[in-house]
Amino acid sequence: MDAGSLYREQQELAKKAILIDSFGQVKRIGGADCSYLDDEVVIGGLVVLDYEGLKPVYRTFSVQRLAFPYVPGLLAYREAGALMEAVQEAKVGFDVLMVDGFGANHPRRCGIATHIGVKLDVPAIGVGKSFLCGEIKGEYVYQDGERVAKMLYPKCSKRPIYVSPGHRISLETAAGIVLVSIKKGRLPEPLRLAHEYVTQLKKIIHPFKE
Repeated sequence: MDAGSLYREQQELAKKAILIDSFGQVKRIGGADCSYLDDEVVIGGLVVLDYEGLKPVYRTFSVQRLAFPYVPGLLAYREAGALMEAVQEAKVGFDVLMVDGFGANHPRRCGIATHIGVKLDVPAIGVGKSFLCGEIKGEYVYQDGERVAKMLYPKCSKRPIYVSPGHRISLETAAGIVLVSIKKGRLPEPLRLAHEYVTQLKKIIHPFKE
């Protein structure tokens, strides 16, 4: 598909995103991140944690050939396939999923967290490590006058992270969950552990890559 068709698909997915809380008590939380092998293969990793203690209880992964180039604003078409496969094949469920990337804070309001959240119909939060788009006013990021992300400053970092709702969750609830999930460093535990997991997998899988 050409970029124009994908942009239109993103706009349609964004219309389906529910940016209000639509889930019960959070008992388990998932973290999803990717790693690449020689720009040919993508590893999608999922780590599930007990929300109260933020201890990992399960992890799994998916490996796929990269079928889409890096195009700004279309990251989901490069990474979401492996992440969604890992989620769908997981033997342990979660109540909310954190994704390394953005949700509603996106040029077409459909970052990778919205893409995955809507397609799998799971509550999803996007956590970005750098500013993507919009206008910063105070601790919030606005697009077209609407709050789409909140900047959080972890205690151990002078740099903010950008939290945006992906699907079935509100901005403030998403920010609250991310904030209480930060134990050390800059990232919340689900994403910190997911990043460590796919980094370890990269070292293991690489020698056996076909």
